Amino acid sequence: MTKNPKNNVSPATGNAGDLTNQLANAILALTPAQTEQVVKKLMPHIAAYEMRQPRVWGDPKRVILRNNIHINDLLINTRSGTVTIEQDVFFGHRCKLLTGNHNYRKKGKERLQDVPDTGRDIHINEGAWLGSGVTILGPCVIGANAVIAAGSLVTANEIPEGTIWAGHPAKQVKEIDFDEE
Repeated sequence: MTKNPKNNVSPATGNAGDLTNQLANAILALTPAQTEQVVKKLMPHIAAYEMRQPRVWGDPKRVILRNNIHINDLLINTRSGTVTIEQDVFFGHRCKLLTGNHNYRKKGKERLQDVPDTGRDIHINEGAWLGSGVTILGPCVIGANAVIAAGSLVTANEIPEGTIWAGHPAKQVKEIDFDEE
């Protein structure tokens, strides 16, 4: 069996790059009607995959994701800090985690460019739930098993574990009385 000198992979086993190229060439060879049928079949799967990928504005190396996180079209801004999301965190649709901050005392282009590089980290601890449309402004630590109600704007530096917060800006509305097993 011969090896492909470019990537040193045997043709019988191939690799993901080869498969991707073969698929792309097959799609390009389709008629417009066939392409439409393929797109109709694939788009729901592509959309579902995309929905669960965080969009990162800034350095993606500043995002630390643990296991078993439930993401729905999440926007993460890492311009001014690191974002850490621990395991079993759930995000409703269109949540935003924003570390960036502009100096409002500046004018014009200076305001746009005067952004701190660090100091506005966001850390979301294990089991926290953020409802749809929640915005978190760093710096902020969300405690374990805390719940942020849909549409809330979190400006607090710390959300205690096991509490429910709601509002614009968010305020604590309840302590959670957990069922003990």
